[in-house]
Formats: sequence, C-alpha cells, structure tokens
Amino acid sequence: MSMFSEVPVRDGAVLRARGAYAGHAWLRLADALWRARRIPLLCMTVGAGLGLALWLALPPVYNARAQIMIADGARQDRLLGGLLESEVAIAQSVPVLSKVAGRLNLYRDPVFARTGFLARIFRHDRDESAAAARVMGRLRRMISVHVHGGTSIIDMDARAADPARAAQIANALLASYQERKVDERFEQSRQIGAWMGKRLESIKAEGDSARQALGDIRVAHVRLAPGGADLSGARITLLNGDIARTQNDIATLSAQLGAIKKDGGSGPATLVEVLKSPRISALKKSESRLEDELAQMSERYGDLHPKIIAKKAEITRMRRAIVRETQLAVTAIGQNLEAAKAKLSALESQVATIDDNIDFDSRLQEQTRTLESQIAANDRLYADFMMKYQEEMAQSELAGADIRVISMATVPERPDNAVRARLVLLLAAVGFAGGFLFVLSRILLARGFTTADQLEAMTGYPVLAAVPLASARTPDGVHHSVMQNPAAILAESLRGLRISLRLRSEMNNEAGGRLGRRARVIAFTSTLPDEGKTSLAVMLAMIAAKAGERVCVVDCDLRRPSVHKAFRIGNARGLTDYLGERLDIDDAIYRKDPSGVHLLAAKAVPSYSLTLLTSGRMETLIETLREQYDLVILDAPSSLAFVDSRVLARMVDQTLYVVAWNRTRRDTVLAALKPYADMGYAGLSLVLNKVDLDAYCRDSAAGVVYRYGQEGGEDGSLAPA
Repeated sequence: MSMFSEVPVRDGAVLRARGAYAGHAWLRLADALWRARRIPLLCMTVGAGLGLALWLALPPVYNARAQIMIADGARQDRLLGGLLESEVAIAQSVPVLSKVAGRLNLYRDPVFARTGFLARIFRHDRDESAAAARVMGRLRRMISVHVHGGTSIIDMDARAADPARAAQIANALLASYQERKVDERFEQSRQIGAWMGKRLESIKAEGDSARQALGDIRVAHVRLAPGGADLSGARITLLNGDIARTQNDIATLSAQLGAIKKDGGSGPATLVEVLKSPRISALKKSESRLEDELAQMSERYGDLHPKIIAKKAEITRMRRAIVRETQLAVTAIGQNLEAAKAKLSALESQVATIDDNIDFDSRLQEQTRTLESQIAANDRLYADFMMKYQEEMAQSELAGADIRVISMATVPERPDNAVRARLVLLLAAVGFAGGFLFVLSRILLARGFTTADQLEAMTGYPVLAAVPLASARTPDGVHHSVMQNPAAILAESLRGLRISLRLRSEMNNEAGGRLGRRARVIAFTSTLPDEGKTSLAVMLAMIAAKAGERVCVVDCDLRRPSVHKAFRIGNARGLTDYLGERLDIDDAIYRKDPSGVHLLAAKAVPSYSLTLLTSGRMETLIETLREQYDLVILDAPSSLAFVDSRVLARMVDQTLYVVAWNRTRRDTVLAALKPYADMGYAGLSLVLNKVDLDAYCRDSAAGVVYRYGQEGGEDGSLAPA
C-alpha cells in the first residue's frame, strides 16, 4: 500500500480517512525527499567522479571546423530554416560520407577499417559491405554538422585524436558536400530536360493526331458546306405546311365518314353531309317534290287509289336511288381518306430524313470545330514548352540556394574539452537522477510505516514512542540489555514511553477519562506475530522495575505464549491454572527474576482462550493485580486474526498497539485497527517498534534528538512522538 492509498472508514470511527493525511501528502513527500537528499547528491558525486576519471583516462580529442553560408533571397526566413535543416541532412548523408571515405582512402585506414573485438571472436563482419558499413559508422561518429545558432551558417566539425586528421576530414566533408550539390544540380537539369523533351513529343503527337482526324472528316464529307443547314430548314418548313393541310383533310374526311357510319347512311345528318354531291342534291329535290305531290293527292284520293299507290312506288324508287348514291359517296370519302393518310406518311418520312441529315451535319460541324480548337491549343502549348525547354537548356545551372564557403578547416592547436565536460555533466546528472528515483521509489513503494508522524496521520491514533531496534545482545537475551546498558537509546526510548503513558493517564483523568484513575493496567498487542510486542512489554516492565515500581507481567496470549521464554523459565503453572481454579493467584505468580519483575506465565490452550479470558476470574485477577502493583502489563495475542486483545481492551486502562517499522503493511495495520475504531475504543495508543535509527534520522524530525545525544558523547533518547 502506497503513501497515498485509500483507507476505508466507518462513520463515527476514530480511524481517519486518507484525506486527513493526503491534505499535506505532497509536502510530506517533499520533506522526505529533502531529508534523503544525501543519496542523490552522493550518486551525483560518484557520477561526476566517474566522468572526471574518464576525462583523465581518455586521450585528448581535437575538433576542426569548416563553415559555409546558405543564402537564398527568394525564400522567407521560416522557409530558410527548413532549407538549412535539409542541407545539414544532406551533408551527413551516406553519399557525402562515401565521397569523404573515398577521397581520404579511409577504407584502408587501420583506425577506421579495424575489426571490432566481438567481430573477431565470432568471425563475422568481414565482407566488403560490412567493412564499408564499419568505416561509415566510425566516420559518422567523428563528424557533426549543425546550424550555427540562429544564422544561415552551417558548421561542419570533425573530431579526431590527430589534429591534422581532424582538419583533413572537415575539409573533405566540405568538398564532398559541394561535389554532391553539383551532381545534384546536374541530375536535376538532366531529369527536367528529359521530362520536357518527352512532354514536347507528346504535345506534338496530340496535335498531329487532331489534324489527321480533321482531314479525314473533310475528305469523307465533301458535301458539307456553309449554309447547308439553312436550305434544309426551308425545305422542312414547306413540308410541314403540306403536312398540316393533309392532317386537316384527314380530320374532315374522318369526321364525315364517322357521321355517316353513326347514322347508318340514311338519316338526315347523312343527307346533309353528302348534299355537297350534285347527284344526291338532285335526287333529294325530286324526293321532296314527289312527297309534296303525294300529300296533295292524299287529300283527294284514298290510300288504295291507283295514283296514290303509283306515287308511293315512285317515291320508294327515288329513295333507293339516294341510298345508292350515298353509298357511292361514302366509298369515295374512304378512298380519299386513305390517300390523305398515305400522303401524310410520305411527308413525315421526308421530314425525318431531312432531320437526320441536319443532325449528322451538325455533329460533323461540332467535331470539326472541336478538332480545330484542340489543334490551336496544342500549337500554343507546344510553342510555350519549346521556349521553356530552350531556356532550361541554355542555363548552365538551376536557380537554387547560393552556397558560400566562409572558412576551411585549419589544424586545431588545443584539444576540445567540451565533449569530455559534457560527459562529466551527463554522468553527474544520471547519478543524481538515479539517486532521486531510488529515494522516490523507496518512499512511494514502502509497504510499511517509516515515521511516527506518518503512522499517526494515517491511523488517527496517537503514537507514544518510536523504539529503535535492539542491536546489543547479551548472554541473558535482548530483553536484559536495557538493564545492563541503561544509558542506551533503547532504554531511553522505553523510559520515554513510560512517561508518555503516565502523562496520557493524567490527561484522561483531567478530561474525565476511564474511572478517573491512574493507568496501571496496560495491554500490549500488534497486527501480526513477530512484531516485537512481547519483547517490548518485557523491556518496559524491566525499565519500570528498575525505577522502583512494582511490576507484574501477565502472559494473556493463550494461543502462543512466549513471555516465559523471555525470562527463561518454564510455564508449568501460571494464568491457565489460576483461571481453571487449580491454583491461587499467589501460587501462580513467579517472583524470583533478578530484574524484580513478577511474572504470570501461561500454557497454550487455543481452544479455550476466549472462554478463559472472558471469565469472571480474569476480571477479578486484573482488579487484584491493580491493587497490588504499580504497573500491570498484559501480553495479548495479535489483533488481526483474533479478538482476544479487544476483549482485554475493555478490562485494561490502556492498550499499546505495536507496529513494526517498515515491515507490517499499512493496509494490514489499518484493517486490524478498524474494529477498535468501530467499537469506539479511545484508550488505544501506538508504538513504532524495531526502528532503523539511520533511516529514521533521515525520514523524521526526531532524528535531531538522536544526533543531539550522540554529539554530546552519550546515547541520546527518542522523545515521544
């Protein structure tokens, strides 16, 4: 878990959120980096020293410089910058370097053509192409081409151990670059000339093709003449008039024929339509006269009178004659109608033929005009290209950038130390960056707590002490070192812890704390085993006993009892026997340790641990010991896996939670502390144990206290956090 990881929080709990610490996280990180500044500075010093050693070990290098100026008035300044970069790339290109190698015969120079150590071992890189690549690579590393800051001047530098050789390479590079530019211009002129020649041939071929097509059209259509389209139009106008008249006749005949067929050829309408025939008109008049006579005779004679019968017979013959004439007229109308339709068809055919001829002639004329325009355009384009081609061929070189040689390279008199100085600075910067990244990664990737301030800020519980790792080991064990060396920093930190417990107890009394009494019963617990809680409890007990207090240590870890091992006694009788009502309290306590500490050992009974610790005899035991001793220390099991320590927390005055320095993961500690926060337990304090003094002095402001004691000629103490 990193320094900035999230911390789960339940509302109302004492345990703080990440926000309580993250508000100043960057300031704390900067402070930690500043305290560890010696590591980056040391790495920077080592890098600079290595650079200086290389400075002295490497042979001197001489730098020769040739300069040219690129001038192009036709280009703007921003375009000139791109031109300069292009020229720099050309000067360092393979063709130019190949010319340099050939001009100076570098392929036979042992400095350039020698085979590398690895190549000799693996027997490769011996063909000509590989040798040439080797020469080119070494030459490329020896030269440097760049724009002279903010100007149109290009510097061509060459570095070599031999000053004369450096000047030769720089001048050869300049000459090869100029030769390359001449070759480039010649090649451009040749390519442009070839392209323009091909283009002229293409234009000429297009014009010849258009002329040939125009001639073919004029030969194939001799009849095509100006005004032909107007004559055809007049003829079409006449034919359209005939068509209109014929269509009118057809309409008239069709109407007459339709009327006759509709009336059956005998009605009044039919007679009216056919009266235009003189024969029918005469017969009709005769019929009218006979009908008048019949009417007059009918007034005098009856219907059966011979004259009446004769007159009716005459009228009947007259009507039959009219019918015959009418049928003849209808036949004539039909014949006239067919003739009119045939005439109309012939006229329309003539008009269509003339229209086709007009369209064909129009297309021919349009094609002719297109070909004539194309021929004229090709002639103009051919003339323009011919003029341009002649101009290009007449020029000796293309218009381009003007390259002027400012100075040739001379043999340098003094070696160039800029490269070696840059090497020293680079190695120093790399060393500093490496040291900085090392410190930063160590801070950000640290899995545990490294300072009391950090532990207190992330958990929200007070840290009473930071106890250093015990380094002195005595024949009696590390626990007795505080008795044999009472002036050590370890002993002083334990005395500070004892004082902090007393002060915290007095503050609780003033604030109406637990029963308003002095804290006599202290429980020790931790997140995981092996964090040093048992050793810390025993050493605190010995420090208090040496100060004249009556102290009793009770081993309440009924799962993994270990207090008796610290005192190097057995655990045949003790707390388990008392809680099981097999011994009285006076018989269970061991009182013979030279330190003056009394001990109530225990046997391992993991199955009955909670049952025994929650019994009434356990509470009675604590109250009895409270009355008999000034300080009662309970060594409880670890808190992450078991609830025994939380059960004991309700019976004691204070609980000291031991956290191993830079070992126990932060998320694990926070997870183990969360149940205490959830149950609202406020009697919890933290102790940072097994602290590395050197690292702690760098990471914490409390390191000043250590240095003060050491500079004074005696072991210092660590003040409470």
